[in-house]
Amino acid sequence: GFLGPNGAGKTTTLRMLSTLIQPTSGRASVLGHDLLEDPMAIRRGLGVMTERPGLYERLSVEANLRLWAEAHEVGDPSRAIGEALDLVGLGDRLKSTVAALSKGLKQRAALARAIVHQPALLLLDEPSSGLDPAAAVQVEAMLRELVARGTSVFINTHRLAEAQRLCDRVAILSTRLIATGSPAELRQRFLGNTITVTLAEPLPAGAKPLLASAGVTSIVVTGLRVECRLGDVFADTPRVVEALVGCGARVLEVAGAGDLERVYLELVAEPQEKAPLEAAA
Repeated sequence: GFLGPNGAGKTTTLRMLSTLIQPTSGRASVLGHDLLEDPMAIRRGLGVMTERPGLYERLSVEANLRLWAEAHEVGDPSRAIGEALDLVGLGDRLKSTVAALSKGLKQRAALARAIVHQPALLLLDEPSSGLDPAAAVQVEAMLRELVARGTSVFINTHRLAEAQRLCDRVAILSTRLIATGSPAELRQRFLGNTITVTLAEPLPAGAKPLLASAGVTSIVVTGLRVECRLGDVFADTPRVVEALVGCGARVLEVAGAGDLERVYLELVAEPQEKAPLEAAA
């Protein structure tokens, strides 16, 4: 999936990959087909769900899906519609108008429309946008079920936890491609020599020079959490704890590399407090 802030280019890239707009330069292939040379072949194997579902509000859920199934020349539209709605938990809403559905149910209906022709690849733009936590969890469960059935899923999101839970591989985007890899690979690559120390009280004054002498090369302080970048995580961690205790700090916990959110902040966002420890001395 693509992970990045609003305006990073995620939606524009997805629209290009789904053949809705043409790139101004460069080349790309989707499902083995060149984006510019064979767009119809791509469309046949693709399912797309945009952030705004774009369903026909006055039509029933069934009618919306039937239009899509017939456009894709699905052999048995009624059966395909029933299977898609059962998968997203809308089997009992076949005759409901889209206008009568909640936002969460509209998202499910849009997902059903995107999979009614059983695409090999599903492109989703902010699939949980605007949903309450319970509805977002349900959408995630549906996506996992689709993957288990053999569908490849590509999502755009600015929700870090969502990307960490769902994505096998992540590309961090901010007007350009910054980094790619699995969440675990990105954590190891950018935070492999980082530890997070949780204190009982704020970091004591004068602690930073001691941490520098213990092998800490940079520090980020967020409340009672102190994130330390080390030269050698195995050799320096005991020295860091000793330095903190020596300056009067009460250490509650020492943890290893942070999560995908920490990687994202490291690469994209402006840190709240981050400076070389030598300067602090």
